[in-house]
Amino acid sequence: MVIITDATEADLGQIFEIETESFDDPYPYSLLRAYLFLANKLYLVAKEGEKIIGYIIGIIQYGYRGHIVSIAVEPAYRKKGIGTKLLSEIEERFKLNGAKYSYLEVNINNLPAISFYRENGYLIMYMRRNYYGRGKHAFVMIKNLYYKFLD
Repeated sequence: MVIITDATEADLGQIFEIETESFDDPYPYSLLRAYLFLANKLYLVAKEGEKIIGYIIGIIQYGYRGHIVSIAVEPAYRKKGIGTKLLSEIEERFKLNGAKYSYLEVNINNLPAISFYRENGYLIMYMRRNYYGRGKHAFVMIKNLYYKFLD
């Protein structure tokens, strides 16, 4: 059974492993640790027993917008609903903290992630050039947390 809970410092080793398995340019351990203090109840892990199989980090900006800083699921556990559970939980926490919408950046070439976010109600709003470095662009995707849009 998978549970979603607040991340702790003891979780950081497993979170860092998932981070390095998931991204070409992973966040350093020190930044993942710093977010434990910056994210204030918006740094969550998905656990199966004692094993961490995914995580998500969010922050609230300007009191009304939730920013998904990072989300990743261990490769062997992908496409099993773990990412959706993490995303749903953080969106609920965003709402409880007054956020009106949630947004994130995703590499324009990461088609599986773009599809995942679209399936979860996110819309591409615009492109940020060179977001991940020279020639590596990101889409900014946004989800209104109070209204559902029809396709």
